[in-house]
Amino acid sequence: MMFVISANYKNAKTKIREKMALAPGQAQALQRSCKEEGISETVYLSTCNRCELYGRGDYEKALILLSRETGADPSGLKGSILIRQDEAAIRHLFHVACGIDSMVIGEDEILGQLKRAYLNAVEGGFTGFYFNRIFQAALEAAKRIKTETLLSKSSVSIATLAAARCHKFCEGVKRVLLIGGSGDTGRKVMKNLLSYGDCRITATFRGQHTPEEEAEAVPFADRYRYMKSADIIISATASPHYTVTRALMEENQVPSAPRLFVDLAVPRDIDDCVLEMPGAVLLTIDDFEKMAEQNNRIKKRELQTAEDILLEEINELRKELAFHDFYPEFAARKDQIPKEVEQFIYRYRKEADADEFDSFLKVLTRMGGGSGLSGDGTDGEAI
Repeated sequence: MMFVISANYKNAKTKIREKMALAPGQAQALQRSCKEEGISETVYLSTCNRCELYGRGDYEKALILLSRETGADPSGLKGSILIRQDEAAIRHLFHVACGIDSMVIGEDEILGQLKRAYLNAVEGGFTGFYFNRIFQAALEAAKRIKTETLLSKSSVSIATLAAARCHKFCEGVKRVLLIGGSGDTGRKVMKNLLSYGDCRITATFRGQHTPEEEAEAVPFADRYRYMKSADIIISATASPHYTVTRALMEENQVPSAPRLFVDLAVPRDIDDCVLEMPGAVLLTIDDFEKMAEQNNRIKKRELQTAEDILLEEINELRKELAFHDFYPEFAARKDQIPKEVEQFIYRYRKEADADEFDSFLKVLTRMGGGSGLSGDGTDGEAI
């Protein structure tokens, strides 16, 4: 039984999403615990707008383990998250993969994020046949929608929305301090900012990551020194602690000035107290939901086409999974099955929908117990 436990921008407040935003080591620890408790396959996805645990097994056990790992109260957590099972969980995954469930409908970033989450699970040994096939099918469906619909054309992601807001903040050249330039979101924001041609960017980078040619790399520890001359401060890190606070700005003698703060992190990077400084404006992930509304109205026209594609892809996936479950019975008797019966099974699979094919295979399985698959002139006549 597949399930998904989801804290996303639609059903969970930022504080809940922050609790569920596990670091890679924590996520792997959770997945190992799930495996030990009989939850055979898991994939953990964490983005700025959603934190989700996909699993195959008992979701109640997974919820307890998730609560333990996040330090959240199980009953409180259950009242603030979305739980889907079986086909509903598969549909949810497909909607997430193609961007239909995103704050910005049709945005492209989620596809790469989901693919990385899946590959991390594969590398950690947390997937098997079912999740490998289900997640690969979801990724393939998302690529098909991207090709066959306008849903992802001229898509507006959080990175592009943030860059556009920065571009409009003030006239002339903007001096931008980007904290977290080596992260996925940070890199995308930087590219979008540079495309406007009116931003002078200073950015902190982690490890061996190198900045764009047009950006100046500075040490993270020196960030407050560079804030003094910044018109815009963007933070997009995976830090569990604030990267910007009013107290440290004052301690480092960062003067008050008309200044835009953009917090693109979950958990939050920028302390709300910066708003107490004259001239400060703070935008967070939640604020971009309103900015996305106009874009989403355009995208909704393409939703029905995308939904039709998803239904088609999910239907084929369900038939494949049903046949996989039936195959041991089929293979055990294959030498006894007349060729025309075998051909009929494959033709029926092609023509039937998933519900019809699943019912058909269940009947064949029952008949198999009485040699009905063998075509021996008794029960076999029922085919």
